Amino acid sequence: MKKTTIVKIFLSVFIILALSLTGFSSVKIINSTRLSSPLNIDGSPDDWGEVALNFEKKVRVDYAFKNDGENLFVLFIFKDPKYLSSVNATGLTLWFNTEGKKKKNYGITFLKNRISADFYISYLEKQKGSLSEDEKRKILEHRFYTFYDAVVMNKKSESPSQPSDSKEKTPVLFRSKNQNKMVVYEFVIPLKRPTESAPGIGIEPGKIIKIGFEWGGMTEEMRKRMLQRQAGSERGASGAADSWYRDGTKGTVPTSSRAAKKYSFWVDVQLAQDKLSEDAE
Repeated sequence: MKKTTIVKIFLSVFIILALSLTGFSSVKIINSTRLSSPLNIDGSPDDWGEVALNFEKKVRVDYAFKNDGENLFVLFIFKDPKYLSSVNATGLTLWFNTEGKKKKNYGITFLKNRISADFYISYLEKQKGSLSEDEKRKILEHRFYTFYDAVVMNKKSESPSQPSDSKEKTPVLFRSKNQNKMVVYEFVIPLKRPTESAPGIGIEPGKIIKIGFEWGGMTEEMRKRMLQRQAGSERGASGAADSWYRDGTKGTVPTSSRAAKKYSFWVDVQLAQDKLSEDAE
């Protein structure tokens, strides 16, 4: 009897250790499809027709992955506006962990902002140098522009890094738009990460990566505005607090955190081997 008990204990310990060491073995793994033709990153699912979409029931989103030897491509579709929360203000963050753990050590926050023409001119001159008066005049024909930004969140870095503020071109990219009552996001993220502050996953094709999606809740600016309102500042007729874009234009944020719920979920993704690595085997 004692021998049987000892054997059971040994087997239990062995299973627990095995699961903790593998990290990914106890959960479903989503396959990333090998990229067979170029993707047009435009916020449309049209280029993903041959890929089976995965469905996250608790937030009603479809998602899928593709990769080649250099980049990971992600499709993310909100099918129910109820779960959008405050994504326009907070952005959508993708967390990456190569150890099979739900740790937010490294991620990229993707933000879609509305910027003024003046801010756009300042940004372009910072990137490319001085613009001609004719170029500025053409830009000023429109008051606002859509600006897609990506901010690296890394615990090893002292402060967040913004690729869009760098003079060096970076392959990280995303687009988002409404389509048929859905909100579609498309991302491309480099697999390599040359530096800690650079946008990139830090993994090779054929490996497994744990990816977390997170959005909603309240930004620090939204919290400050809410506290100011609660402290006795004038309330708007709609019961919402004012928020400001980086260019000085005004938007609206909820006065209660209940109106801006935070959502998140994690998946394990098996990256496809790139063709060169497969041919070499």
